[in-house]
Amino acid sequence: RRGAIIVAVLTVLVLFATGAVGASIARVKDLVDTVHIALSPAVGWPQQTGLGDLTAVQPMSGSFAAMDEDACVVYSLGGTRLAGIQSGYARPALAAGKTRFVLYNRSGNELRVESRTQNLYTKQLENSIFLCAMSDNGTLAVVTEDQTSMAKLLVYSPSMEQQLSWSMTSNDGTPLRMAFSPDSRKLAAAAVTVSGGQVMTNLYLINLASGDPVSLVNQGGVPQWLGWTSASTILAVYDTRAVLYNAGGGERAVYDFAGTELKDVSVDAAGNVALLLASGQVSQAVTLDKNLNVQFSAAVSAANSIVRAGNLFYLLADNAVECFDASGTQQWSQNLDTSPQALLANSKDLLLFSGNTVQKLEAPAE
Repeated sequence: RRGAIIVAVLTVLVLFATGAVGASIARVKDLVDTVHIALSPAVGWPQQTGLGDLTAVQPMSGSFAAMDEDACVVYSLGGTRLAGIQSGYARPALAAGKTRFVLYNRSGNELRVESRTQNLYTKQLENSIFLCAMSDNGTLAVVTEDQTSMAKLLVYSPSMEQQLSWSMTSNDGTPLRMAFSPDSRKLAAAAVTVSGGQVMTNLYLINLASGDPVSLVNQGGVPQWLGWTSASTILAVYDTRAVLYNAGGGERAVYDFAGTELKDVSVDAAGNVALLLASGQVSQAVTLDKNLNVQFSAAVSAANSIVRAGNLFYLLADNAVECFDASGTQQWSQNLDTSPQALLANSKDLLLFSGNTVQKLEAPAE
């Protein structure tokens, strides 16, 4: 009996030492959230969020987080308000995974890791925060200032145990965009630096198990969007071209749009791309498949943003939403009383954000 007790105690100590207990607790909290959301009654749409001009809308599993300059709210896809946060941050920013998100202060050193219903961790870092990224399993990447180098990249486990630290020099650059792989085991980081008077981007791939960064490419231009389109491909959209990289290195495909201004980019869950470009007063929409083959490219009516969703894409104008198929054929157009700010299109319903309201968007009756 004494031996069994000793073995049990040692097992618990090993679990705590390896972080397994913390990770298990985090998974239990995520599971409780999922059950709570599933059992919550669907109150439906529209809903008044209380937010002003949106600065971010991020989808999560069965829910979404939205924020303005003062507050952040979380809703289930059925319209139930799950959480509301008044951070008090001067320059708040948000990054989300499937079951949790990080709310951080770009003018300070504090961050909050939130589940879909509650605060999990609040952490004060040594230096000011530049950028954060959250993986689907809750792993967190943070870029901060560094007193001895250009920047520091920190990676924390789902239980907020530090896994990795990389002090980045001026040659390495400062990460401007980061994205975790679908399995949460790798991190892609696009870091900007200046070489010979020209802005350059160093694209790194970091295997979290080993912690060693691997340089994939040194590319001119500023990264506007970065994400994984599959387990083995990374898409980077710069200010003049979109490039699909193999995670093992090398370019797989390129789409060049030099000579136009990139106004917006949208990539759906399957890796299909939509670009909103501008040349003077003329707007242009471009749709690309997951291999960057052009599906449609033509002038469109003036728009502020574009959203890709499978075989469709949507244009958000000052007081209207237009729906097109991937080949550019208009499906419908709907005028609005207020200017649309965002459209969440990766759920079974289209959720439109306008004013301080979220409502379900449906095709108008013919």
